[in-house]
Amino acid sequence: MFSTPAIPRALPRFWGAVVSLVLLSQVSSIQSKSDNEYDIVIVGGGTAGAVLAKRLTEGTLFSVLVIEAGYEVSYKSELPALFPSLIRTRYDWNFTSEEYSLNNYNISKPIIKPSMDVTSGCALGGSSSIGHFMYTHGCPGDYNTWAKITNNSIWKYFNVLPYFKKSERLEDPSILYSPYRMFHGTKGFLGVTKQNSSRILRNYLESFLEAGNPVILDSSGVDPFGYSLQLFAIAEGIRQSTAYLLQGKNKRPNLTVLTNIFVTKIILDENNNAIGVTAVTRKGEALTFLAKKEVIVTAGSFNTPKLLLLSGIGPRQHLESLNISVRSDLPVGWNLQDHLLLPLGFKMEKSNKPKLPINPHELPFSLFSGYVALNKSSVCPEYQSINIAGTQNASDIVILCEALGSSMEFCQKLSLEERNVLLTIITLLHPKSRGNVSLRSADPKDPPVIFLGTYTDERDMHDVLNYIEDYIRVLNTTYFKNVGAELINFNVTQCADYEFATREYWKCYIPLTTGTIYHYLGTCSMGAVVDGEGRVYNIKKLRIADASIMPTQISANIMSAVIMIAEVIAEKIKQEYCDAKICL
Repeated sequence: MFSTPAIPRALPRFWGAVVSLVLLSQVSSIQSKSDNEYDIVIVGGGTAGAVLAKRLTEGTLFSVLVIEAGYEVSYKSELPALFPSLIRTRYDWNFTSEEYSLNNYNISKPIIKPSMDVTSGCALGGSSSIGHFMYTHGCPGDYNTWAKITNNSIWKYFNVLPYFKKSERLEDPSILYSPYRMFHGTKGFLGVTKQNSSRILRNYLESFLEAGNPVILDSSGVDPFGYSLQLFAIAEGIRQSTAYLLQGKNKRPNLTVLTNIFVTKIILDENNNAIGVTAVTRKGEALTFLAKKEVIVTAGSFNTPKLLLLSGIGPRQHLESLNISVRSDLPVGWNLQDHLLLPLGFKMEKSNKPKLPINPHELPFSLFSGYVALNKSSVCPEYQSINIAGTQNASDIVILCEALGSSMEFCQKLSLEERNVLLTIITLLHPKSRGNVSLRSADPKDPPVIFLGTYTDERDMHDVLNYIEDYIRVLNTTYFKNVGAELINFNVTQCADYEFATREYWKCYIPLTTGTIYHYLGTCSMGAVVDGEGRVYNIKKLRIADASIMPTQISANIMSAVIMIAEVIAEKIKQEYCDAKICL
């Protein structure tokens, strides 16, 4: 399915076990020394933390410690077909959001938005080790907005483009031999490929073209509008996780990586300098690690604000209510954003073809994406459709549907005898609703309180309603008519009083079935909590370099942007500690 040259494969199982034993021995040996100091301590060995560690240890300037609360990645992480099996396992933080009521939608009954599983990677590589593989840069306007918010031109699109390209190794010939090549790197550590085309994918793309949407070669350019085959962080049949940057031959003498250690607090001196962290092992052993130059937090959009709050950095009223001494009064935990996920299903052509065995090195379904704006003057797309084509019985799509948070009863409606199915995920790219993350208590062991806030701004639901109506126009195209395509009625009990597929029905269906696509960001935003180089306001020697600093949502899966952020901040740190291009 993926045509690519060879790349270094993931760490073999045997050596993974050896490294784990070495890391466990390192914990005790480090703590027995009087010099348990490093130049830089990175909290979180996830998507961003692994990249930072790689870049900061390329020379001999820094000694770097990476502390990861999770595990070494499972072999299942490497195999694309098995990625749904990683959700809600020990490689996931297994957080849940808070339940809340929506009363502002002019429908007969208040809608209870139930708590949801909130997936976030708990392993080396973080969410890049368990996520959805999709790779795209987003819209140039997304990053130009960041530059305005931060008053820092480094975040303008054409200034961040080299940092996207630095990590990327595009291996798709169709793009490499096209004008789109200028937007991609070819020598980075992250292999990027595209699924091969097929008859069914061509039929779908032709249908959306007939419906008035452009069909484009690549969405990672200056004009991202349209439908195209999706790029993935998969190469040689292996997931391209940043975890591999911290393993095997990528380990360096000046890099120490510790797993299964949970950081509980940032140590601040009397002058608000970050000088280290306290931590605890899974067995309860208390540890302290000191940083001579900086502490960098890359623990993700939930655990990064949680750690800052536990350290006295956050909203004064919230901290004082928990008897936590306030070191800096900042809006930590606010501005939580996510891409919303709304599932639609279509019955497609009849088929009696036998189901082929699953190749674990390939995704078990075909996928294409569309980026659309109803307002034709929009700088960036307003919604994305992720379109997953499945064969009859569609057991793999049912599994994927459940992995995305929908109930088994809901997803089973996708399993149709002798008919292919199309599962479509309508994604609101720039929601106006905001959530927040706060502490449940002052005990580091307690999970954070996560309020997603989905549809608390009524405009979001009206936008999604318009996007559904725009998308389902494809039912009027030649191919969809010829195969007798129909919307699948998922029989949502609470919406039984409304005629299926009417506007009133969708008003009921939308808030009840909307889930999360795991693109959480904004809880330590640039311009509010950190400056344009990730430095925490009013605290010295403390930076953040993960999705939590993104001030606004982007028009794409956020993995490539998180890697880009790590690349930018790593270079800024190097520049700060280098004199006349000579690193001391």
